[in-house]
Amino acid sequence: MNATVVRWWILVFLLTGLLGACAQVEPYRRPPIAAPSQWQQQLPDAQPEAWPDREWWKGFQIAELDEFIRTAQENNHDLRAAAARVAQARAALRVAGSRLFPSLLLSAEAEHSKAGRAAAVESYGLGPEINYEIDIWGRNRNTRNAADSGVLSSIYAQQALRLRLTADVANAYFLILSLNDRIQVAEDNLSNARRLLNLVQIQRGAGRRSDLEVARQLEQVASREADIPDLVHSRQLAQSALAVLLARHQSATQIGAKSLRNVTLPAAPSGVPSRLVERRPDIRGAEQDLIAADANIAAARAALFPSLTLSASGGVRSNSLGDLFRSGTDFYSIGANLLGTIFDGGRLRAQVDLSIERRSELVEIYRQTIVKSFSEVENALSGVQQFALQERLLQEAVRRAREAFNLADARYKAGAVDFSTTLDAQRVLLAAEKAVDPSRLARYTSLVNLYLALGGGWVDPNPQASPA
Repeated sequence: MNATVVRWWILVFLLTGLLGACAQVEPYRRPPIAAPSQWQQQLPDAQPEAWPDREWWKGFQIAELDEFIRTAQENNHDLRAAAARVAQARAALRVAGSRLFPSLLLSAEAEHSKAGRAAAVESYGLGPEINYEIDIWGRNRNTRNAADSGVLSSIYAQQALRLRLTADVANAYFLILSLNDRIQVAEDNLSNARRLLNLVQIQRGAGRRSDLEVARQLEQVASREADIPDLVHSRQLAQSALAVLLARHQSATQIGAKSLRNVTLPAAPSGVPSRLVERRPDIRGAEQDLIAADANIAAARAALFPSLTLSASGGVRSNSLGDLFRSGTDFYSIGANLLGTIFDGGRLRAQVDLSIERRSELVEIYRQTIVKSFSEVENALSGVQQFALQERLLQEAVRRAREAFNLADARYKAGAVDFSTTLDAQRVLLAAEKAVDPSRLARYTSLVNLYLALGGGWVDPNPQASPA
């Protein structure tokens, strides 16, 4: 390689470095977010700045629930699809990153040509070829950076789905246990109604009660019987939903626990609102989409400028295939290609505008995700607190209603009150007992949703990517 070629290459690289330095992109800055200083709903027994444990569901102390969640995290098809999307994003990153490196080709050619009466000419050649686009304006580099953020976004989406899946399994499991309790209450009330019916029928046979009183109690028995099929069907639907989450057939999903009443309720977590941005993977994913949008804008702007491609090739040529490696002629070629768009109907400018507007959209999505997350925490905190209070009041109402019914039943048997008094007390007791278990389920569901809203113990797999 002679001195002229060397000087030419040095000039190209110096020019490339200078232009590349002028094309640096401003560092990403997180959009300002107005976070509340504290939660509006404060739990008296929650420790300040306490976040959910990574395996928060173990606080319920149910080995069966632990097994179900482990199975769902291993087998759920939606979660597996999310893992495949992560693998796709990583492959796309490799594709984007490959453009930053030279491409090395091996060229082999054979040509047979003839012009007029001249003898046919054969030509053979073999040699390597190198092509390298110098990323002066940062288009390829920013495309790679956008793909890198795409990988992180897909990982955060996978983690958010895992958290949601875990919460869905826990809520479905608690719903099944609650329905077991409600079915048991309905069956107990049916037994009591039948017992009272039997008493009324005996007294009617003795001439002490009328057919109207028997008919009214028969209606009560029928009403209680009618409650049970709907509850059984609801339990069937809940069991089917749990089986889908576990990626199993329902016949292979057997639940050993029978009641929600004895399930341990762990302490509710808390946390600092401003740190929620760092805690939730859906927020982190939305931010990575925003970072990718910044890189795409830079890449679109870089496409407005000419691209410079360097190429070099060499090898041997011969007019005979047999002489190619013995007496072939050596050759080499070095060149540069500067290609710029003069007119494209505004396509590249429109691509820049498209990238800018896409970023504007993602900024609003990012902010809305944060606003929604604050609301979800507040709602869950309120649910934990208010449903606990409601459950205590309903249990007190059941105790009072049972006392009233027992008194009315005893006085009815003694003939001191009419049947309407007993019937009214019976209805009040039934309504009170039917309300307790749904309220208890709502309290457990609110706690699960609080774990989910606070990030569920999720740990950022890429903490160094958290910009200030």
